[in-house]
Amino acid sequence: MKCPLCQNSADFFTTGENREYQLCDLCGLIFVPTRFHIPIESERERYREHENSLENEGYVAMFMEKISLIKKYCPQIKTALDFGCGYEPVLKILLEREGLKTEVYDPIFFPDSPKNKSFDLVISTETFEHLKNPIQDIQWAIDHVAASGFLAVMTRFYPLENGNPSEEKFSKWYYKRDPTHIAFYSSKSFHWIAEKLGFQIIFNNQFDFVLFQRSAGP
Repeated sequence: MKCPLCQNSADFFTTGENREYQLCDLCGLIFVPTRFHIPIESERERYREHENSLENEGYVAMFMEKISLIKKYCPQIKTALDFGCGYEPVLKILLEREGLKTEVYDPIFFPDSPKNKSFDLVISTETFEHLKNPIQDIQWAIDHVAASGFLAVMTRFYPLENGNPSEEKFSKWYYKRDPTHIAFYSSKSFHWIAEKLGFQIIFNNQFDFVLFQRSAGP
């Protein structure tokens, strides 16, 4: 089976939640084969169950922690695109409070993508784990990153044992239990993305957040 990120051949990793997980040795992606994906209607309903609002203090605090890192590592940015914003674009409001003019895109809830625009920052929070076609979707996101601009990604890294994917730890990992979570990443995955797509990693907390910057041309 081909890896949906790097197109290398992937191998069976484990089963759970009435589905299968494949592991790509080249880019480190763990993914759920297409035949186990839930229908788009069920996916939409699942997203609407999330308590994603300004009234959710924990949700807002999570964003503000990431925004503080962006302000530290991405100085002087003025525009942003929230890629995969969900049904209530809380992050847009928070970024605009910080002075960033922000637009949104979500294939389900805000499908009208910005036309012929680039942004100082493209940020994707709790979205990469939902991507059915990671390489195409990530390429779409970085196509909207301005020269020397930044890509910020928040998604939970899967557990490792001595630096390698751990079937035992993965089988107990809560994050994979959500039926809309179908792609799981490690630092290895993000290093592959950076090298393949012309970015450099400027921050990686090895847990749930990576900042990329577009590399200078030759």
